[in-house]
Amino acid sequence: MAETIEVSGLIDRARVGRYAIGVLLLCVLVTLADGYNISVTSFAAPPIVKAWSLNRAALGPLFSSSLLAGLIGPFLFGTLGDRFGRRSAIIVSTVMIGVFGLISGFCRSLTPLIVMRFIAGVGMSGALAVTVALVNEFAPRRLRATFVTVVFSGTTIGSGLPGLIAPALLAHHGWQSLFFVGGGAPLLLAVGLLVLLPESPKYLALRPERHAELAALLNRLDPARTIAPDVRFVSEAQTKAPGLLATARLFSGRLAVLTPLLWLGAFIAMIVFHSFNTWLPTLLTDSGVPFERASLTVALFQFVGTLGGWSIMRPIDSLGMVPCTLLYALSLPLVIALSLAVGSGSTLLILVPIAGFCILGLHFAQVACVSNIYPTPVRATGVGWFMLWARVGGAVGPAIVGVLVGRHVGLAHLLDLALIPLAIGTVASIAVTVIYNAHYHRKAAAPARLSVAAGEPQA
Repeated sequence: MAETIEVSGLIDRARVGRYAIGVLLLCVLVTLADGYNISVTSFAAPPIVKAWSLNRAALGPLFSSSLLAGLIGPFLFGTLGDRFGRRSAIIVSTVMIGVFGLISGFCRSLTPLIVMRFIAGVGMSGALAVTVALVNEFAPRRLRATFVTVVFSGTTIGSGLPGLIAPALLAHHGWQSLFFVGGGAPLLLAVGLLVLLPESPKYLALRPERHAELAALLNRLDPARTIAPDVRFVSEAQTKAPGLLATARLFSGRLAVLTPLLWLGAFIAMIVFHSFNTWLPTLLTDSGVPFERASLTVALFQFVGTLGGWSIMRPIDSLGMVPCTLLYALSLPLVIALSLAVGSGSTLLILVPIAGFCILGLHFAQVACVSNIYPTPVRATGVGWFMLWARVGGAVGPAIVGVLVGRHVGLAHLLDLALIPLAIGTVASIAVTVIYNAHYHRKAAAPARLSVAAGEPQA
């Protein structure tokens, strides 16, 4: 009789070897490309304004364009990832980032640039959603939040990279060079992914015709164990691949409450984050801060924010969503302090990165949560919809700030207004923490009691 193996349990018990680390690093490179292209427009904006004689308020649609694409990318590529595989969806979305990133550098007016950044944004948002789903399915249960945090940190580190290289590139090669870097690197990466990136083992487990491929993959993940090609694999998840109506399963059981709360949290966190990330280089430069110093401040906002995510990844594994709520609450007094510090460049240089620690750190926790709660057949779809609302918030925030800047609202008052969404997010995060820690946190319930029909997490 052929051996029967339950895939999720095997992955949960396996040690993390070099092959799994290699997959993790490939996923980090994808999110680095996503992050760079999210923020590159913010650093290209000041010289574009001068070159094309634009009004500052005209930057709002440009800043929002790639993020507004989050209405399409996560749902599109999340659905493709659940139906045709995570690997294919990631490669196609990475190619989109590269092609339309390069084309952006050849634009000579605002409207074509907005269109190119929108199309690139479809690939960017889609790549992030499916990559998070893939890495979750390679991670043992005890390290899922850690794996997801490491991969998602690629987005935040990548978002800070333009702040480090922009002054040198702009001084010698013009704003177009920022987009050429953002397009060329993903195309090279796509070739590497085509050769090296494997399919998700849990996705393969749902497809009996690909079980020989799954056996070979599991042998690479754990060379100490040899699995025969004819082994029979079973999964805790349902064995039927989802159809187009799989989105309805995101609202079954307790998910009927948890899914909307997570979407609200993602929307709010990214309103604040992307308002900071896109407008600070321009607003600080307009207020007299040298461009190099403004770029450094925003880069530190990203990098220290990434440290926030790293510092809570192990507490998330052990404490559930409590760290997320704490960071939401801490962000309120920090934003008040930022408002009071406007006009003091040295104080802002300190407070802006600390604000990043809270705002980005809490979003890391949200991503770790959402990638855990959905069963394998709809995980990419669930993460995709979450990322969709995150990108919508990221598009809405800069657009609102653009309107307010056009009405000559000052930086201090803009920071005061940021307290409103952060307060709402704090309340929503408290509710998420109560539900998640009671019913979804790994210490709360035995996996055998969980049910897909009830909307519980199936690894």
